[in-house]
Amino acid sequence: MRWLGTGVAVMLIGGAVATWLSQNFDEAQANTDRQTVECLTNHLTQDDRARIAQFADKNDFESLWRVYDQVFPDCAVRGDQRERKAQLEASAWRILQSDPRFMRLREANAAMASGSQH
Repeated sequence: MRWLGTGVAVMLIGGAVATWLSQNFDEAQANTDRQTVECLTNHLTQDDRARIAQFADKNDFESLWRVYDQVFPDCAVRGDQRERKAQLEASAWRILQSDPRFMRLREANAAMASGSQH
């Protein structure tokens, strides 16, 4: 009977530790993913941003993702992020789209495109 009680206690403690480690892993993964997305957003050069704006205006998303693909190796914090690369790049793209400077780039592209059509 005493062994049974010890076994149950070990299982409960083991379960609590596994839950704690799992929660810490999820939190750590979320933090490193945020760092990677911030890096993907901040490491784009002005030329990269201009190219992305042009590709977005042409709906050339394959070329747009290639720009992010060039920056990704410098920004990935953990190896398992390669598996989520598309999601991380998409998050960085959403952030970039709301950047006022990037919106001005796109507006300038649209103005140039409409001016060249006349």
